[in-house]
Amino acid sequence: MFIILSNYFIYIWLTIIICIHSFVHQIRVELPSVSESTSLELDEYNEINFDQNSNSLYNTSKHVFYWLYTSNETDGQLLNRSEPRMIESTTYDLANPMKLIVHGWLGTTQEKEGLCSINIKSYFKVGNYNVICVDWKQYSTDLSYAIAKARAKHIGKDIARVVSRITKNMTEGTADMHLIGHSLGAHIVGFTGKILTNLVPRITGLDPAKPMYEKSDPQDRLDFTDAQYVDIIHTNGDQNALFEALGHIDIYPNGGKSQPNCGKMDKRTGSCSHIKSYHYFAHSIWAKEDYVAQNCSSWDDYKNKKCKNNDTTFMGEHVDKNKTGTYFLETEIED
Repeated sequence: MFIILSNYFIYIWLTIIICIHSFVHQIRVELPSVSESTSLELDEYNEINFDQNSNSLYNTSKHVFYWLYTSNETDGQLLNRSEPRMIESTTYDLANPMKLIVHGWLGTTQEKEGLCSINIKSYFKVGNYNVICVDWKQYSTDLSYAIAKARAKHIGKDIARVVSRITKNMTEGTADMHLIGHSLGAHIVGFTGKILTNLVPRITGLDPAKPMYEKSDPQDRLDFTDAQYVDIIHTNGDQNALFEALGHIDIYPNGGKSQPNCGKMDKRTGSCSHIKSYHYFAHSIWAKEDYVAQNCSSWDDYKNKKCKNNDTTFMGEHVDKNKTGTYFLETEIED
């Protein structure tokens, strides 16, 4: 009797395992392959093909929204992409610089102390701008990072389509266009730059995401070739973000791996240090003197005053675009 019952339970467990395996296999078949998705349409980087009716893996344009701010953080206008005079129907001022901001995975444009809100406040604190916040929360809030990452190139292409429509109205070119992205958003603006070959003056990467980008080739992540000038701020390197130098200039506040005043939990999650990158950037817009970085070969050399020269630059908005290499600083301002 015992042997019969044992065999029965073994049969039940085997049946459950087979069902689970079958279910998981179905999920794997139905979900898009990350490697296939992220390599999709790479050949289009050398040719701007903005066919509105193209049948790509994701019909991204239906789920990515562009909010324009021209006076304060509460006057957002949704760009109507079906309107032929998309920009003319808004308060966009061609005389003012354009700042296009892209959040990362699990981020949104509605967070009160998020990437968009604090940078909008900082920009309008010092001048007049056209700030565009790209809302891709329908994809970014997907709990599967792999799926959100697989959509990054498509979102980058969608942004390039919108930017192309805006810049065609610029009589003096795109000299005042600046793309800013945090985490996965940093790679997204890199893909935009790859498509708009040599047309993007500046990209700022705020702690570019590390997961699934560790061994990526330059064409599959943010790279210094994506814009005329690419500046990177590293705050959580080797945890949530890449630590390696990616831009014309790479700046490492407090060594670039963890940030002060983030608490014990940050050692496990890195989330506080990760978002410090955009808090530092927002602060730099109106207080550039607080963040002076020095050219140095390493954080240890910087701390031990072994840097070979006194070459410095501001970190963030007011970085000297003639500077290249790796720079370090200690932050004393708590944002």
